[in-house]
Amino acid sequence: MRKLIDLSHVIDPKNTPRKFHVETIGADSVNHNVVRLEGQWYIMSDITMVSHIGTHIEMPYHLFPDGADLATVDLNTLCGSAVLLNLKDVPAGQPITPPLLQEAIDRAGGIRPGDIVVCNLGYSDKYGTDDYSKSPYFTPEAIRMLVDAGMKMMAVDAGGVEVPRSETHVNHIALLEKNICLIENIAHLDDLPVNRFDLCAFPIPVAGVESFPVRVVAFVEE
Repeated sequence: MRKLIDLSHVIDPKNTPRKFHVETIGADSVNHNVVRLEGQWYIMSDITMVSHIGTHIEMPYHLFPDGADLATVDLNTLCGSAVLLNLKDVPAGQPITPPLLQEAIDRAGGIRPGDIVVCNLGYSDKYGTDDYSKSPYFTPEAIRMLVDAGMKMMAVDAGGVEVPRSETHVNHIALLEKNICLIENIAHLDDLPVNRFDLCAFPIPVAGVESFPVRVVAFVEE
């Protein structure tokens, strides 16, 4: 039997760090032919938002005009076998270097070509607080290590993977130029009882959009 574990943060329109506005409207204001019974609750939602919000996935199109977007991404890269790397011992604001990363890889039993690599920095519970921005960060050499290991997607319980105060996007480039999508703000990694499981993260297929909130689900054998 397989247990499903939700690895996504809930987006609360009343408490978001980025724009996410929901207006509840009557369905008859969209479909003028609809018949509403007296007092009937029949609604739709008008949503205005930033695409990089909550647990979200970033496509190559984020940085490359010819890269895959939400509608053209290969679905095979968004699901499959995942390995959990425990990096919770790395102090706040400190770099995750290749030696530290290798220790976590060894503890997890290694990375196989085609793995989805999920990194637990221990920051899921800090989401929405000032401390969330103080997470450890990956050096470019560490990101290159993961790319060279053959991972097909990366996920992290932090707001990003870049070197602090750097705007050159070197780590994003290293991932996205290899068609390795990135999930930021993944959640509830401590709920995973094992470090190897199956994972799916399918966004809605919107043409010409580089990122969107995503429901990330882990499948764990009980």
